[in-house]
Amino acid sequence: MLGGLGVATLGALVAPSCRSQGSPTVTAGPDAALPYRLVAAFPTGIPYVAAGAPVRLPFQVARADGSIVDDLPDPVELSIWRDDRQVGDPVRVRPQTDGTASYLPLPATFDEAVDYEVRGRFEDTALVAPVEVVPPAAVATPLVGAPMPGSATATEERPLEVDPICTLNPQCPWHTVSLDAALGSSAPVALVIGSDVYCTDDRCGPSLRSFVAVAGEFPTVTSIHAEPFRNPKLESFPEDVSRTEVTEVLGVDWEPATFFVDRAGVIVARADGIVGAEELRGLYRRIA
Repeated sequence: MLGGLGVATLGALVAPSCRSQGSPTVTAGPDAALPYRLVAAFPTGIPYVAAGAPVRLPFQVARADGSIVDDLPDPVELSIWRDDRQVGDPVRVRPQTDGTASYLPLPATFDEAVDYEVRGRFEDTALVAPVEVVPPAAVATPLVGAPMPGSATATEERPLEVDPICTLNPQCPWHTVSLDAALGSSAPVALVIGSDVYCTDDRCGPSLRSFVAVAGEFPTVTSIHAEPFRNPKLESFPEDVSRTEVTEVLGVDWEPATFFVDRAGVIVARADGIVGAEELRGLYRRIA
């Protein structure tokens, strides 16, 4: 469900549940007998990767016991395959570790709506992860290169029945401007949708906190934090929770989800799932 890293009702991310803190692990899969596995840290199980659209796909390397490998070489070479043939040149990806467990953000554009594989190697173990690519019309969330839809987000003056408007403690300062107002101001916009209640592990929780910390370094960008739920509960994931307007408008069924929008209102980049402070700074620079 929205708010968990794992197979869920509203959406899915392949990784552990984000409802409890702990050392980063992933659940066992079909490759659990291998010493290492390449695991997706982006939404899977739903139409997410669209043919023809640039996408950022973060991966992690997991041990057989599910723990995440943090001592990856720099860089790690990843390649894209289709029908057992390599597509294009390998990509040398720098591991990111600034505030998060180690991950590999792979930039890619897939030409056709078919099944692909991402392949790599770590300590003599072949790493393979499937990527399902679908037609653009099948993806509910606006893609990179598309206009950013307008939506109201909770602010201190207009909370929109979101309580609390920020689950971070102390509350973050990025609740002064609503998304729809920001998009009408001709200023670049950075939006993160995330909760500090359900996304708390070493992959999920730090992404929101990194955004809040990095946003202040870019005063020319209007930064906005939006909660995914109107009535988050600290004890457990409640059955009666309702989604905020922005998650409905953007078709976001996972958290965290981060959008970077230029002055023309066009989505320049997205960073879904795990994202660290260093990578966030690079994404901010693209619109600042």
